[in-house]
Formats: sequence, structure tokens, C-alpha cells
Amino acid sequence: MGNPAMVKRKHSEKRRKKYEQRLGPGVYMPKDARIAFNAEAEKAIAATVAEKAKYDAEKKAAKAKKKADGPAAAAPEAAKK
Repeated sequence: MGNPAMVKRKHSEKRRKKYEQRLGPGVYMPKDARIAFNAEAEKAIAATVAEKAKYDAEKKAAKAKKKADGPAAAAPEAAKK
């Protein structure tokens, strides 16, 4: 049969998860806490996007440099060793 309090808690948790999935994280938080949480989340997202853009730019530059050097540039370096 189970503990009725636990059953109620499980239903509340399921409902909370559905709301958060549909409306975003922090839906059940008080307004002040939700605003602060969303501000921190926006900062984290912006940092991640900037880091990815930097990584992509470095990768693209390395690829362009490798293509510009070509296989002929790599041969003299191998001969020196």
C-alpha cells in the first residue's frame, strides 16, 4: 500500500518536473530566487557560447594554417630531424 505522504510527494515531484521541462528551470522557486537563478543561468550560457566560439575560431585558424603550409612544408621539417 505504501506511505500516503510519500505518494503525495512523488506526485508533486512529477508535476514539478513536467512544469520545469515545459517552462524552464526554476518555475517553482519564489520570484526573487527565480530571477537570481535565471540571471546566473544566462551568465553560464553566455560563457559557454563564448568559449565555444573561441574554440571554433582557434580550430579554424589551425586548419587554415595547416592547409596553407601544405605537405611540402612538412617534408623539410622531417628531413631536419
